[in-house]
Amino acid sequence: MTVLSRLAARKSAVAGAILLLLVVAFCFLGPLLYGTDQSHTDLASARLGPGGGHPLGTDDLGYDVLGRLMVAGRTSLIIGVLAGLIATAIGAVWGAVAGYTGGWLDTVLMRIVDTGVAIPALFLLLVAATLVTPNVGVLALLIGAVSWLVPARLMRAETVSLRERDYIRAITVLGASRTRVVFRHIIPNAIGTVVVNATFQIADAILLVAYVSFLGLGVPAPDTDWGAMLSKGITYTFDGAWWLILPPGIAIVLVVCAINFLGDGLRDAFAVKGRR
Repeated sequence: MTVLSRLAARKSAVAGAILLLLVVAFCFLGPLLYGTDQSHTDLASARLGPGGGHPLGTDDLGYDVLGRLMVAGRTSLIIGVLAGLIATAIGAVWGAVAGYTGGWLDTVLMRIVDTGVAIPALFLLLVAATLVTPNVGVLALLIGAVSWLVPARLMRAETVSLRERDYIRAITVLGASRTRVVFRHIIPNAIGTVVVNATFQIADAILLVAYVSFLGLGVPAPDTDWGAMLSKGITYTFDGAWWLILPPGIAIVLVVCAINFLGDGLRDAFAVKGRR
């Protein structure tokens, strides 16, 4: 059985993939079908309840909440995917170099990782976000730059196992350079670990985007993301404006759960492949 067939056999993974596709379609195709003005405020229509031309009501500036949920989700997903891929790429190369080289270089590289893990990623991200003007690209780079430590550890452990394989020893004896071994043989043969970790990194990145935006350090207005919507909605908790809180909160939970379900399925599928 292929990885895809084993993945399809897991109902939770299939459900996660379908849910994720629906959310992506909602965020990227939804604005084409349900066009709203998300650039100009309309205070006369501020904080209207659901109904009357606004299925999910309006926020404190008169923006349509359903349309804003789509635009915010697009921002959150783009930052999450970019940050997850950046973190996975850095961690994969760092861990592969450390695990394959060994010796003093391995010790130095992994002590750097241990030091970074000891510092909360959210703290580093908040400090960095106060020093630069946040936007989609900057936030993706910042989140990726503080999230690669765990992938590096996983890749290093995988590499230590792979470097003892006969084919790795054979190409080393034949004179292959370390760069060639790492990029042409170690990382491609650890693709299961890389892919699975990338899914979890994307989920973590989406949560980090929400954390930072909730604290007021997200993308500048009029752009927004789910964390910023949630932060503004909390302000009106005691006014009964539930439509400002539930939609972004539910969206974050659904996306993170969907990605985690998909990641669990991929992990099991690649684990079966590895055992065989």
